Amino acid sequence: MELSPSPSPERSWADLPDDIAIAVACRLQEADVCALGGCSRSWRRACDANFVWEGLFRRRWPAAAAAVAAGGGAGASRVQEWKSLYINHHGRTAVAISSVVEFVESSSHNGSLEAEYYLKAMSDLALMKDIGFVNVQFFLLSRNRSAIINLIGLHYSIACLHILPNEVDKALQACQVAERKVCVSLLKLGRWFYGFRLPDEYESHKISLSGLTSNEGAKVLVILNRGAVHEVFRLQISLVATK
Repeated sequence: MELSPSPSPERSWADLPDDIAIAVACRLQEADVCALGGCSRSWRRACDANFVWEGLFRRRWPAAAAAVAAGGGAGASRVQEWKSLYINHHGRTAVAISSVVEFVESSSHNGSLEAEYYLKAMSDLALMKDIGFVNVQFFLLSRNRSAIINLIGLHYSIACLHILPNEVDKALQACQVAERKVCVSLLKLGRWFYGFRLPDEYESHKISLSGLTSNEGAKVLVILNRGAVHEVFRLQISLVATK
């Protein structure tokens, strides 16, 4: 008489050892960690682990994380809840960057922004501490922001954070803003030459955000870096209507 094989015991994700679950969570982005933590109690326990949020915090705010580890930053070394530190720091970063966003929006007219305001927004971002590439993706490359705000985030990443253009392009694709377009218009006033005023020169570059990470786009970023020089140039950035 043949004995039928005994059925394999049913297993669930709750049976996964904690160290393996935490190792999985450590390889995820913030949004994915939060989503996974909502699947079950065991995953919530793994995704709330201090080690997971310490890694996320260090990746996003390296200078602040170093200060915490040294006992000199907000929270200091006696505080063990990295998730709480992360949430608090996220809120402060959001407030800081929103001031730049509000300045750009209040300085824009009919979807256009003059060079002086554009360069001021770039300068204000550069003066902030620990505004790294992850924060740019969170707050400046969002679909909820205008293409000009996206452009500032793109330009800041390449010019100030020295992120490689192809990495910026990947972020644009992930944030679903790569195909948004802007128009960079440059008016060069004609100079006086032996009593005659030379004709004004006008350039207009319509280009997608993704295109700005290419060799062609690098030339446009150089123009943006120059801005308005001795009132000879008048530079304006405007939105291009897209479907």
